[in-house]
Amino acid sequence: MTNDPFEPFIDLKDRTDIAEEFNIEPDWRFALARRARFAELDALGHLNHTTFLRYFEDVRIGYLMHHGLSAPGPDATGCVLARLDASYQQPIFYDERLVITVRTAKIGNTSMNLEYGAWSAKKGPACQSTSLLVMVQTKTGEKQRVSDAMRTSISGFEGREY
Repeated sequence: MTNDPFEPFIDLKDRTDIAEEFNIEPDWRFALARRARFAELDALGHLNHTTFLRYFEDVRIGYLMHHGLSAPGPDATGCVLARLDASYQQPIFYDERLVITVRTAKIGNTSMNLEYGAWSAKKGPACQSTSLLVMVQTKTGEKQRVSDAMRTSISGFEGREY
């Protein structure tokens, strides 16, 4: 595991050793590796709660771009975060290794529900989260339909229909 934020995602279907080491529950496939850095700690010496949300953003953008979301631009279709819930289960301390996961729970007409997990090799699940994303045209903010190509790509990757 490296700490390179630009490293390609980890496919847990191919890396069952990582899923086992981090006690990642079945049905999680798209993942990124992270290590708790000193700058991310709070006054109590553990990973600040907002850091998990940034990790989830990293894995979310990687996941969506993997499934066809274009790079940000004025004429692009993008997504806005309409809702985010998080459940913190274990404190994470300096230099702990984490695997950050994302999967699709539901795809609607213009929105998607995603689920996230942060998994520690030492402790198992440290934080879990859900979000509601709405696809929009970046320039106007108008809602856009989740493309058939993205829907097909996610369905094929996750092994289920949405």
